[in-house]
Amino acid sequence: MGNWIVDFQGRNHSMAIKLNFLWNDKNIFIMDNHRAALWCWIQSLKGGQSLKVFHVDRHFDALFSAQDYAHFPHDEFESMDIEEYLTFGYDNDFFAVTPLFRWDNYLGLFIEKYRAQISEWAFATHGKGAAPKDISYAGYEPWEFPSAISDLTGKWIFNLDLDYFFGRMANGQMERLFTDIYINDFAKALRTALDSGVVEVLTISLSPECAAGWAGAEGALNVLAKGLGIDFCLPD
Repeated sequence: MGNWIVDFQGRNHSMAIKLNFLWNDKNIFIMDNHRAALWCWIQSLKGGQSLKVFHVDRHFDALFSAQDYAHFPHDEFESMDIEEYLTFGYDNDFFAVTPLFRWDNYLGLFIEKYRAQISEWAFATHGKGAAPKDISYAGYEPWEFPSAISDLTGKWIFNLDLDYFFGRMANGQMERLFTDIYINDFAKALRTALDSGVVEVLTISLSPECAAGWAGAEGALNVLAKGLGIDFCLPD
C-alpha cells in the first residue's frame, strides 16, 4: 500500500528547497521534487556495494559547489532521518541558513561523495542545467526507451523526473511531449527491471513547475503508476 514519509502538504511551489511530500512503497519513492532522492538512496549505498546510476530528467541536477560540499555531514549522513536531511544546512553571509540538499545540487553532491561506488553512469536529459563534471557517462535519446531499460544489467539506481516527458511549446506553454503509450511502456520496462532486481531503487519526481503544473505532472504520473502496477494518487 505504501506510506507517507513526508505527509502531503498541498500542491504548493517547491522552488529549490521545499519538499511537499515523499511517499514510499518498497523500493519505489515518489516526491514532488528530487531534493530528497539522495536520502532515498542511502540504504542501497551502505556497505560499499558497487552500483550504477541512470538519471532521466529534463535537467542534469548535477550542480556542484565546493562550499556546499565542505559542509557535507560525512560522519552522520547515512544515519540521518528525513527531517534531519531536509533541514540540514549551513550559515550564509545573509544571517540565514542555506539548505545543503537542493533540487539542483543533490546529484552533484552524490557524485562527489559516492563516485567510487558507482561503476557506470547513464543520463537522458534535455541538456538543461549543470552537467556532471569529472565522470564519464552514456547519453540516451528518447527513442532509445524503453529498450534502454530492458537492456540494463547489474544493479541500478534509477532516478526519473517526470519533467523529462514535457517541453516548452512555441506558445510558451509547457506541454506533454510523449503519449500515454510511450510512458506506459517506459513504466512496464521499469517494472520488469524492479522485479528482476536490476533496478534496486527507483526515485520519481513530479516537478510540477517544469511539467505543466500539478495537473500535467499528476496526469503523467497516473499513466506511469498504472504501468508500474502501484496504487498511488495524491489527496484531493
